[in-house]
Amino acid sequence: MKTHKIAFLLLTFLFPMNLMSIASTEGISNYEVSQSVTYQVELDYTFTHTQISPQTYYFKVARLNDRQPNSMVTQYCPPYQESNLLYNSITGTDSLIMGSLDKFNNTYDLFNATLNSVTSDTITLSQKYKVKLSEVTFGTILDSDIGSYNTSDEMFDLYCNNTEEYYERDDPDLIAASNSIVDPSDNPLEKAQKISSWVSNYLTYSESLPALEKGASWAYDNQLGDCSEYSTLMITLLRIQGIPARKVSGYLISADSNLQPAVGQVFHFQASSSGTSSILGHAWVEYYIPEIGWIACEPQNPNYYKKSDYLRLNLNIGAWFFLPGASPGHDYISEFPPIPSPVAYDHDAYTFNYDVKITVLETSFNSLDLLIIIIISSILGVVIIGIALLIRSSRKKRKEYLTH
Repeated sequence: MKTHKIAFLLLTFLFPMNLMSIASTEGISNYEVSQSVTYQVELDYTFTHTQISPQTYYFKVARLNDRQPNSMVTQYCPPYQESNLLYNSITGTDSLIMGSLDKFNNTYDLFNATLNSVTSDTITLSQKYKVKLSEVTFGTILDSDIGSYNTSDEMFDLYCNNTEEYYERDDPDLIAASNSIVDPSDNPLEKAQKISSWVSNYLTYSESLPALEKGASWAYDNQLGDCSEYSTLMITLLRIQGIPARKVSGYLISADSNLQPAVGQVFHFQASSSGTSSILGHAWVEYYIPEIGWIACEPQNPNYYKKSDYLRLNLNIGAWFFLPGASPGHDYISEFPPIPSPVAYDHDAYTFNYDVKITVLETSFNSLDLLIIIIISSILGVVIIGIALLIRSSRKKRKEYLTH
């Protein structure tokens, strides 16, 4: 009994309940923020026209959106990415529109310029952000916590009802697969968990696929994919079940999901027109549960079906983005590139360098693993001492019995 009391006291002392989670009242619920990292993100892009003959370039550059419950451009979203643009300078342009929103509420800077090597040949972009990324997990969600879908909401038109290229929700094979994975009585979260686990086990990850996206039907037929195919397949299977789902794209700060960055640590990424790039482009999934919100999911990892971490920067949500300046038939792309890329007719007429510097400003980690070790060690120590005392007492009684 004393052992249990000591263990309870240790738990109470080491885990004060008011430090365990943060809940939102802004249209979402049941999530926890246990860890977070605040970064300074500096982006520098230099674009140089190298030919004598002039050329016009059209740019659409995504910002690091503010994605949290109180944001003006997100809805039903936990605090995945609290972003504050501190500085934004764009030079060398003929026209410039800052802070343009698309139908998914992604934010862009739009600009164009006609460059030649005689009078003007360079465009520069420099941005600085303060970004807080949080590890967001959703705890126990009961059937009674989940509301009913409002199928007239615009999100169903954007993220559920329509078949589009790479998201073939009318594919008979995908319909059969989706219906075989779940049970009709499952709630939306149970369906999402089963579909995430199935995709993770069904597909084999490949690093050798070309950059061109393949889509859900291709991934299903070939049982192969990278983060894009994992995401599009899961999204399509969810949409078949009537669950709004969307792709999130951006880049990773580190591919090591167990990394805990240190204050002052610097991450440096570069890309250039020579074809070299150290930027860790990535895509993942968010699906919507009514009264709960948009839940982040990493379909390559079945343990991440309702969890996000502090190591991924979000640039875009959705798919099929409009490209200003592109000719009809080529003016939409399924995934938005993480590196600024112009619309132009001659892509050999320029060079560019893109530099990303990410500095850790603040960290807030829970030491759960260490505390568990301390607790287990303490309990084991008490148990061992107790057993030793019992053995000693037993021997003493036996000795007294034999002497009599």
